[in-house]
Amino acid sequence: MNAIIDRTRGIRLIQCKRTNPQYQEIRNRHYIPNHGSVGQQIHYLIYLDGDCIGIISGGGAAYAVKCRDDYFGINKKNRNVALNGIIDNTVFRLEKNIPNLGTQVLSKWRRQVTVDWEKKYNVKPCGFETFVIENSRRKGAMYKADNWIFVGETQGSTKFHQHGMDKQFIRRTVQKKIVFCKWIKGRSLPEHYESTWNLKGQCRGQMSIFDIGDCDYKFEGFVE
Repeated sequence: MNAIIDRTRGIRLIQCKRTNPQYQEIRNRHYIPNHGSVGQQIHYLIYLDGDCIGIISGGGAAYAVKCRDDYFGINKKNRNVALNGIIDNTVFRLEKNIPNLGTQVLSKWRRQVTVDWEKKYNVKPCGFETFVIENSRRKGAMYKADNWIFVGETQGSTKFHQHGMDKQFIRRTVQKKIVFCKWIKGRSLPEHYESTWNLKGQCRGQMSIFDIGDCDYKFEGFVE
């Protein structure tokens, strides 16, 4: 049996802008097309022993996903406040294939983004979500290894909002995704939230284009 090598001391996460050329170069090689991102977000370059080997990002939670909502206890009454405590791991790409490295980076990212998110958005994160496009080799194994919980899958449909005040939502069929979530130990959903970055809209940073049904989203890529 192969021993697990702890490389966490050599891993560094350097916060960057989404427009950072190095971030964009790696992002453009991700298997999900790069359509940019909106809303709350924090992006990092991943370094191992001084070499940049990937990227990882957090973003605002999806507005309504039944299996995620059931796991965290999110409902119509608390949704607009509670969602501000959930960070979505929107993108994770490593360009170096080393056993156990992905889980070690993920663990380090959880700890760092929790601090950085509170500093940037003035809310204590209480948990994480991620959406994985499943195939024969992509099963969310590193999330399982980091003790995330498989909570279900999306229904495979979403509403997109057309530009203009008088435009209607368009229902589209999209690929289903498996959903993993994780609580931050000792924390609970926020009960109060005052936006420090976007004072418009009721969703306070979530993607307000989504309906209350199960939805797939969004303008950023999903995790491999």
